[in-house]
Amino acid sequence: MKFNFKKEASQAIDYILFPSIYYFIDEQKKNEDELLEQVISEEYMSFIEKITTLLEPYKDEISKFYNEDIYATYDFSNILIHGFPIYDYHSEHEYLRDLSKMNEADLRRVMIKTLLTMDDDEGSEEDYRLNEATAISYINGLNIDSSNKWNLLMMIQKPKDYLKDFIALLEKVQSLFYSYYEKKVSEATEYGMALAKRLSEDTENTFKEITHDAIHYDFSESENCYLYVSVIFPYSLRFSNDDDCRIIWGMNMEKSWKKLYEIREDKLSERVKIFKALGDKTRYGTLKLLASGESSIKEIANKLDVSSATISYHVNEFLTSGIVNLKLEKSKKSGYKVDYDKLEEVMMELKSDLNFPE
Repeated sequence: MKFNFKKEASQAIDYILFPSIYYFIDEQKKNEDELLEQVISEEYMSFIEKITTLLEPYKDEISKFYNEDIYATYDFSNILIHGFPIYDYHSEHEYLRDLSKMNEADLRRVMIKTLLTMDDDEGSEEDYRLNEATAISYINGLNIDSSNKWNLLMMIQKPKDYLKDFIALLEKVQSLFYSYYEKKVSEATEYGMALAKRLSEDTENTFKEITHDAIHYDFSESENCYLYVSVIFPYSLRFSNDDDCRIIWGMNMEKSWKKLYEIREDKLSERVKIFKALGDKTRYGTLKLLASGESSIKEIANKLDVSSATISYHVNEFLTSGIVNLKLEKSKKSGYKVDYDKLEEVMMELKSDLNFPE
């Protein structure tokens, strides 16, 4: 299999998503993810603290286009990238210029279509009436906060003005983006090219080795895969949901998996992390549904009467603690597999720790 590293598009993706980094510290405090804190480098946290302060004057504008919950689906930046794919562009400015040339009706149509279908694992656009009234009804029914709903309503009612304001925000903060990105671009390029070569030579084994078998991805249906390396979000991994194999790979993810593996080797720390992951009613309900075979984040959210973002957060906790593994197949929804061997091992260790009678 051939992996192709896309340098220019990697930068374009980071550019579009850059302002959302403003919420990183608050998100960390809210989630209290001690494991993630051990993985993130001091250098990156120093950058985050500095950039958060510099982005403070633009917080009201940022809140229009980016959701402070990193697991949320419904914000303008996410809808924009899903509705108007950026993956093959050579420049972020070229991408935004092309969007600016679109007329109001076409922008609205694509945004509504994306809004109605992006969080549906099995539906298709033919299942929906793609008009403004349907979109308004859909937005009002979402389990999201009122400010997020208001932003989505403005997006579909005045898409041209909304896009113009979005581009204006990016132009205001672009000097902050480039001042950091340009320091890292050579390293990211070198890493992206080397990783693409390694994955091309032995895809399955290399991917398994790098992720320490935490993620299973079916590469068999593709001859080519496009690789994008994120500098701004180096501790993230995303798989696109279009027809092509595309992976957005955080520059520090390989180091993160290694660190997570080393932490899990500390059995006591691992047990504490797993018990903490289970210590929440909604999270426990999520695990029960995953164990029953349910793999749709949206359906789990509906059954437990919470937002999809909440379920995504809980699933991520299971993934990092190691009791759930992720399996992705091209053109199919994600699959989550409960690691029963891991859970059984932890329960046996608990019995040993507490001197359970034979």
